[in-house]
Parts: sequence; C-alpha cells; structure tokens
Amino acid sequence: MQNHLIPSEISWLSFNNCILDEAEDLNNAVYDRIKFLAIHSSNLDEFFRVKINKLQKKNKKNTHLLENVLREVNLQQNRFGKIWSYSILTELALNDIIYYEYQELLPEHLEEIEYYFKSIVLSYIQVVYITFNQPKTYFLNNRSLYFLVKLKDRKGNYNFAYLNIPSDKLDRFKQLQSIENSNYIISIDTIIRKCLSLIFPEEKIISCNAIKLNRDENYLIEDENTGDLIAKIEEKIEERKRGSATRFLYDSNMDADSFSICKKAFKLYKSEMIKGGSHHNFFDLFKFPNPVKPKLNGANYPNLPHLPFENKTSIFDAIKKHNQLLHFPYQSYYYVLQFFNQAAINKNVTEIKITLYRISSQSLIANALISAAKNGKKVTVFVEVKARFDEHNNLYWSKEMKKAGIKIIQSLPNLKVHAKAAMITVKDKYGNKKNYAYLSTGNFNESTANIYSDFGFFTAEAAYTNDLKKVFSFLKTKKKGTEPKQILAAGFNMKERLLELIDAEIKNKKAGKPASVFLKVNGLDERDIIDKLIEASKAGVEVILIVRGICTLLPGIKKISENIKIYRIVDMFLEHSRIYKFANNGQEKIYLSSADMLSRNLNRRIEVAFPLYDEKHIEEINKIIQMQLEDNSKRRTVNSDGNNELEIEDNETQRRAQTDIYNWIAERNRL
Repeated sequence: MQNHLIPSEISWLSFNNCILDEAEDLNNAVYDRIKFLAIHSSNLDEFFRVKINKLQKKNKKNTHLLENVLREVNLQQNRFGKIWSYSILTELALNDIIYYEYQELLPEHLEEIEYYFKSIVLSYIQVVYITFNQPKTYFLNNRSLYFLVKLKDRKGNYNFAYLNIPSDKLDRFKQLQSIENSNYIISIDTIIRKCLSLIFPEEKIISCNAIKLNRDENYLIEDENTGDLIAKIEEKIEERKRGSATRFLYDSNMDADSFSICKKAFKLYKSEMIKGGSHHNFFDLFKFPNPVKPKLNGANYPNLPHLPFENKTSIFDAIKKHNQLLHFPYQSYYYVLQFFNQAAINKNVTEIKITLYRISSQSLIANALISAAKNGKKVTVFVEVKARFDEHNNLYWSKEMKKAGIKIIQSLPNLKVHAKAAMITVKDKYGNKKNYAYLSTGNFNESTANIYSDFGFFTAEAAYTNDLKKVFSFLKTKKKGTEPKQILAAGFNMKERLLELIDAEIKNKKAGKPASVFLKVNGLDERDIIDKLIEASKAGVEVILIVRGICTLLPGIKKISENIKIYRIVDMFLEHSRIYKFANNGQEKIYLSSADMLSRNLNRRIEVAFPLYDEKHIEEINKIIQMQLEDNSKRRTVNSDGNNELEIEDNETQRRAQTDIYNWIAERNRL
C-alpha cells in the first residue's frame, strides 16, 4: 500500500466507528443513541453483504487485509455490546424502562408472553432437525434470525435443530403490561427462548444459541448489451437470496459441538464464522418502543418553510421570477411534491421528464406522474432498475407507471443513472414553451428527504434547461450529442472538467493568485482525482475535504498531502449533499452535485453537477460550509492514519453545524 492511501474497507469501518461515537455520546438523547446503534448494525450488515466477498478470495494481499478488517469489526462489535448493555440499558432502567434480556420474568409477564407465544409466535415457527444419516441440504435465509438448539432425548442422545425467529413477520420488540411505574419491553428472541419447552416438550434443552448468515449480494450482470436486461436483473435478485456465505454470526457462548454442527450443516469455512452476541440484527432497534414518549427523544426540528413558495399560488411563477435553492431536511420537501402535483393538473403543462434512482415504496411523486399521464401530459421517466437493494421496488413502479401510459426507459447497459433531475415543459397562452427544471443532490424520495441533508434547486433559466435537454436526449437515444455547456455530467465531461478545475487552481497558485479546492462528498476513491489533489497539495494549494464515508486518501503526509485536510461530520441527519468549490482567482465557482468522488460515480454512472450563479445562493452555500468547518461537536478530523479525532477545548463555545444551519434558516425566515 502506498503511504498516502488506505484500503476502502478500512476507511469505511472508520466511518462506521463514528456512528458508535454518537451512540456512546451521553449528550445525545437515549433514543437517538439507540437509533445510532441501529444505523451501525444496518451499515455493518450491508458491509458483509456487499464489500467483503472479494476479500474472501484467497491471496496474500486479501488475507492480510481481511484479517485487519475482521479485527476491526470485532473491536466495534465489542464496543457496540458494551454501549448497549452497560450504557443504554442502564439509562433506560433509570427512566423506568426495563428491557428483559437475561432477567427472570415477573409472573404476570410470564403468563403474558406464554399466551402471546402460543397464539401468535408459534404459528410462524419452523423447526428443522439436523441429521447426517442421509444427504440433506440445510439452508439459512440471508439476514434472517435463527436459534440453534442442542437437545438431549430420553435415551441420552444429543440432537440438534434450528428454528427461525420470525422478526420479518412480527415486531422484533414487544411492549408488555406496565407494573406500578415501570414499563417492560421484551424481544421475540427472548420470548422464544423462554418458551422452548413448548416446542420441544419431550427433550431436554441443553443450549440455545442465536445464529445468522449474511450472503454475498454484490451481483454482476455479465452482458448487459444483449438479451432482456430486466429479466437478467430479476434473475440476479433471486440469485442474491442464495448467494455465497460472507458472514456467519454465532453466539459467543456456543459450545464446540454446536459450532462443528453449524460448520458442517451449513457448509461454512471457519474464516466465515464470527463470534457475536446472543442477539443479532440490531438494526431492528429503529423500532424499539418508547413507552414514555416524547421523553427520552431528541429535540424536534420541524421542517421550515421556503418563503418565496409560500407567497405564490403557482410554484412555477416563483421559479420563473427567481432561481430557488432549498435545504433539506431543514426545509420542507413538500415543495418538490408540489412541483409535480401542480404539473399533473396544470392544463398548460405539456411534458414531464424525470430520472428516478431510489423511489419511496409509497411514492407520492410516482403517483403524481401517473396522474399527469392520465391527464394527457407526455411523461417520460428513466427508472434505474439496477439501484442496489431497490431493484424490486423500482421495477414495481416501472410497471405501474407504464400501465398509466408513461414512457419508461429502464437502465442503460454498463451504466447506472444516478443523476437527480426533472424538467417540466409549460406552454403559455401564445403557444410558447418554457422549461422548468429541478436538480438535486438527493433522490426523489420523500421518506429519506426527512433524514438526509441535501440541496434542491429549481430554475427556469435556459442555461440549465438547455443542458438538461442534452442529458435527457442521451438517456432516450443512447447517443451523445454536444456536451453540456454549464452543467457537468458524468458520462459526458464531469471527470475531465473536474481535473481541469483543479489544474486551474494549481496554475493560479503557481502564479501567486488565490487558489483553493473544497469538496464535500460521501466518498472519495477515484485515483485520477486523488492524484490531482495530491498534485495540488504539492503545489501549495489548500485542499479541504469533508468526506462522510469511504476516503482512501490520507491527509497530512509530508511532501505528498500535507496541504490537504479531511473532515467527517456525523450527526442526527445523514450528510448527503455534494459541493464542489474552487477559488478561481477570487471569482468562486461552486457546483452542487449528485456525484461522489468515487470511481463508480465518475466512470460508470450518469451524474449531474450544476453551477450556482446567484450571489445569494453562493452566499448561502459559503455560510453552510463555514458552519460545517467551525463545528466542534460533530465534525471529526481524519488524521494521517485514517482515524477520526474529535477534540473540544473546555473553553470553546460549542458549535454544531446541523442545529446552527436549522437556526440560521429559521432566523432568516423571521427577517
């Protein structure tokens, strides 16, 4: 490994460790801390489904890296367990919330769970006995929860069986009846453990251990240019359910015999078997009950209005008058929905075009597009059916929209369309057509818009809409025309233009002119971009990066990256917006984008970055950048080892970017 680079897997784990920092932070409300544990568990689960398989292919380099990865995972899992057991549960108990895990149940609750088990849970339980007397295939569903039970029959023989924990059918956590002033919560795992004798009435239960299997879900379509691509994707979705094992989690209390039975029955390698706790799938903590709500929840930050849209009956009038920049989730996503809802019923709207990457399962936008088509509008929707883990949902909406008469374009061979863009064509009373565009850093997904920090930009300026026409034309015809002039588009000119923009800063620095580069992205691993940033650093250009997740570049390496500073911000909202900013000899250039500085984004996707020209909007972005760089509560400094440092001086005024941004927008509304 070069000394200024770090493996992406280690960098990603470093980011996930920041999530544990938030779970451990006593300044956060306890239910916010529980949420961060759920996020950490969900992230780690995806890591083993997507990123780990290639490391399990045997070679010297992979073996060493895999050992380091698993060592770090083990450290994080141990830390997770301590936070949950010794901090979260203690704080819940101090607030009269008792979580049953290993304690004896009160008689009232024992009766309650036995009734619940017999009447509800038992209808979902499937028991499989393991025997090797005859050939048989034993299969664990991906991400599902199971118990391996060791039994002893009346003849003294040991038997083994596994049974499912139906967390996919029932709520993982059940609130029991309150007793006096105390509230009680129990998991269905614990309910099943307590009722095992009802499943195995004629055998003695020796042990019961939680197990779970992750499977590889990072599929590859060999040839996207021939045959039915949709059929291939649907086939891969089914294959993913049967993917090879990447992680088998088992209870650390499991005895050697049970371990051997698992290894043999489920055809596992020892390297795939990882010790865990007595419970798995802690991402179910997203739905952990709060019987004393709103107590123990964090502060509430209701969506703020965007005043220019509040003072107009037509959203198109406001956009025509001025470009509009919105900040989600601080401001309401309602205006994006309003944009499409008004278009669906406006008699002067003739056409709607949109790219959809991840769609909400109950998408209001998709329903508005369906209404628009039924109202006689020409609607064209590009749906990216290769969006990982959203393929099924996107295929469903594709079919629903197609039935309504919408022209659906599904995926391009060897490319993913990750751009977030829409254009609505409106005809005036003279028959003249005007285009209105919406460009964003985030998905057209009203659910995630409440927890992802993103920008949304509305414009009617031809400089944007003419370029957007070229992008939509390419999606339709698969033929590139002239390059966009103002916007940057991966698949056209984005990577090349970014390299040119950094080059310009290098030249300006050498000429004694103002020069700097600021990038805020979710990931950075693209080698050409990294090499160019290092070249800028060597030339003395100040490079500041805010990178939420994977960042394979290490800062502060003497004579290589010593002029590069890298930060991470992890807080209540997921930092998802992308900003590219270049000093440009005092005439700043600022772009907002859907694209990270990852190889996949710049080389294998269609992305859009759009410039800001309005002085007011440039000031807003600079204000947000300033607040994020001044954050001393949630902003971590990434050091030259790739680790995160959070240092707060005792005499410092506490600054927290996300609450500061919210308060700044609220104050601006009052002026």
